[in-house]
Amino acid sequence: MFIISSACSASNDAQGVVSTQDLSTDTTVTTVLESVVEETLTPEDAQLLLARCLRDSGYDVQDPKNNDDLRSILTPIFLAADERGRAELFQTIQTCAEENNIPLGDNADFENPEDIADRLDTELEFAQCLRGKGIEVEDPSVDRPLRPILVELVQSGQYLEDQIREAAGECFDDLGLEPPEQGGG
Repeated sequence: MFIISSACSASNDAQGVVSTQDLSTDTTVTTVLESVVEETLTPEDAQLLLARCLRDSGYDVQDPKNNDDLRSILTPIFLAADERGRAELFQTIQTCAEENNIPLGDNADFENPEDIADRLDTELEFAQCLRGKGIEVEDPSVDRPLRPILVELVQSGQYLEDQIREAAGECFDDLGLEPPEQGGG
């Protein structure tokens, strides 16, 4: 019993344990606390950064203001450019985003300019075809696609849904286009 008791009550020096009594006044204890600060960029700030980068790259781009977004500012530039110019602008946007650590997100934010132009061209042709079939529809734009325009025509009572469906079906055939999948709205 005595051997067990003396083994358990051995001095702290023998055990190699540091206690506060072992610390002299010359000892400094430093605690290093590393904190990682993740900077969050608001969508508005991201658009301003992209606009500035595009200006620095030679594009005449204004900062988005009020309810505008950068896409609405860039769309006329995309549409006015030829295929090569659109590709260069799209590449510059991607480069600016990478340099500023701005995620472009999905293609809803910044679509390929060629896709935007192609879709708008198709919708303009389709609207012209609908007018030829007796449906008075305004020309769509990037900010106002054809589908919502047609929905408004039905909701306002100007045309019956069946009238628009019939004319649209004929236009799909006339233009050699594949009708969209049903059920999408």
